[in-house]
Amino acid sequence: MHSNHSFLKGMTIASCFACIVLSTIKTEAGELFTEVDPVVELPAADTAAAKGYADTMTTDTIPSRIVEYPKWNVGTNILEWIGVMPDLKYTTWGANIYGEFYFKKQFSVKLTAAYSEHHYGGGEKFQGFTSYVAEPRYWFRKDSTFKGFFGGVYGQLGDYNDIDTERKYTGHFWGTGLSAGYLYPVWKGLAVEFNVRAGYRSTNINKYVYNGTGDRCLCQRFGEHKFVLSGFALNLSWRF
Repeated sequence: MHSNHSFLKGMTIASCFACIVLSTIKTEAGELFTEVDPVVELPAADTAAAKGYADTMTTDTIPSRIVEYPKWNVGTNILEWIGVMPDLKYTTWGANIYGEFYFKKQFSVKLTAAYSEHHYGGGEKFQGFTSYVAEPRYWFRKDSTFKGFFGGVYGQLGDYNDIDTERKYTGHFWGTGLSAGYLYPVWKGLAVEFNVRAGYRSTNINKYVYNGTGDRCLCQRFGEHKFVLSGFALNLSWRF
């Protein structure tokens, strides 16, 4: 009997100890699975899907998204359209357009063409010119966004035909110099840019005067060579 009681007592103690151990293992196992659950494949796939949806919303469906990495730019100088010439004289409107190509994260080349052939001042004056400008630029930001400050050089060719009541000037000109400015993206591809150019200009001038009968007579030919403000622009453009 004593041996049976000892055996039963031992079994009871062993059973209690086993229950305690099994309970501890079960609790630890439950905590382990609770910690692992968030990183199983299904939530990861759901996260990727959600990210793809967010990316789709960002690139395709948000209407106000700015073009961050443009390749091309097409624009015009609105000051010249309202009659403010590149040297800040107010005459009459001139048509103009430019295109710009971006490359190598910080470089671009801008090509501009301008044209005018209009009477103004009550019909007593006339302004005519053509102008072509090539302008390589360096952008100070290094992230391919092509916004903010820039500097550059330019070359310009053109001709002109200016008439008032007493005289007429015609001729050709060329120039070269430095340019600088700032571009600010506004909405989608729309951008506003301030740009100024200054440098050396060489001008061939033919001066005509009118005699008593109203005939035009060539009275003088000369050249003019000086440093000038050759460009002052408030540009409105669309970038692609």
